[in-house]
Amino acid sequence: MYILEFKLFFRNSATWMGIILLILMGFAGLYFGKTFIEKQEQVITKAASLQKQQTRQNIAHFGNDIGLFFYHNKFSLANTPDAWAAFANGQRDVNPYLISVTMLGLEGQLYDTDLSNPLSLLLGKMDLSFVFIFLFPLVIIAFSYNLLSEQKESGIWPLLKAQTDKTFTIIWRKILVRLMVIFALAFLLMFVAAIYLKLPFDGTFAALMVLILLYLAFWFAVAFVVISLHKSSNFNASALIAIWVLLCIVVPASLNLLLTKKYPIPEALQNVINQREGYHEKWDMAKSVTMAPFFKHYPQLKKYPFPEEKTFSWYWYYGMQQMGDDAALGSRVLIEKKLASRQNFTETVALFIPSIQLQLGVNELAGTDLDSHLNFQQAVRKYHETIRLHFYPAIFTDDELKNTDIENYKLEKYVPKDVPVIWINLLSITTLTVILAWVGYFLLRKRI
Repeated sequence: MYILEFKLFFRNSATWMGIILLILMGFAGLYFGKTFIEKQEQVITKAASLQKQQTRQNIAHFGNDIGLFFYHNKFSLANTPDAWAAFANGQRDVNPYLISVTMLGLEGQLYDTDLSNPLSLLLGKMDLSFVFIFLFPLVIIAFSYNLLSEQKESGIWPLLKAQTDKTFTIIWRKILVRLMVIFALAFLLMFVAAIYLKLPFDGTFAALMVLILLYLAFWFAVAFVVISLHKSSNFNASALIAIWVLLCIVVPASLNLLLTKKYPIPEALQNVINQREGYHEKWDMAKSVTMAPFFKHYPQLKKYPFPEEKTFSWYWYYGMQQMGDDAALGSRVLIEKKLASRQNFTETVALFIPSIQLQLGVNELAGTDLDSHLNFQQAVRKYHETIRLHFYPAIFTDDELKNTDIENYKLEKYVPKDVPVIWINLLSITTLTVILAWVGYFLLRKRI
């Protein structure tokens, strides 16, 4: 009977159109996703070379003044993409993945990013995760919307009911055939992705595969509930498309607007103002106003004599820069809390929205989510602090640049240490799928 169902299913030209569409769009998603990440990797490689070149040039131009040299010289930290980033680009198109900083105030440099076309950012990047989240459900709808209604509209259903009492088994068998075909396509695209993107067959691959299959099963459960209402094919198609638009477009967009209204971040502008004022106002104040809190911040630097008699010194200047960052500390903490609140609120709402749940889970596994970027920012802060404390003694004692190890410094790469945990994503989608499948079973059994 299953062989016969497969023959009937593949006899329909619409079936082949759906299969070919998913394969072609899957290959396109792989190509565009990989191309996008390759461009970022090329930028990181070029930046590593340019940093060495820039350091040599700065030594030639400013080598006689160590304070001026570190005013200009930049140190770079790159958020290197994981192999899975090509599968799900996530927020790597809007968040900076390469941050170059000098020893000046960090808050004025941390948020620098490339200029981008707002329209292209609005449309986003196409990758394989896009195909799974948005296109696979549409094909599932096309395969499933008329499983029962077509039998009724063609007059076959009364004949089936007259000849057998296992009509539910017939509908269930048709759903399983379509489920197996969609799952086979998902396995095919994932296998091709593993080869094309050079993905390891590890725990991440298994977790992502299970997450995707559960998401696809959820859409079959949705279709099962709709067809169990015994409505017409037109009604089923309209209802399922409306649900797809709601879950994949309307709800995510509305959630984004709600987050912006519920957790506004006026502190972002205030952070810039605080940092600039905290630094610039010190020019017109006594040097003690700068150096007293600076030595409180870094008591270990008191052992280096401060040339208070000089009108200008790099000792005082870098102290002012630090005071700018300290003045912005309060607003920076508020920004981080607001972003964390946004993320927590999104994760809570996503428990009931599988499309968002899958996107969050995939991005987390690929290291392209918001939390990954915030962790990268913290790594930049630690890196910047390490550089400052390493070179401050040479600057404050007016040492010669050749006595430092500046030429040994190269572009550093940030590698996250945390292992993503997505059991909540899996549990959420599984629970919703089971509930819908049970509802569909109850309705179909009751009305057949």
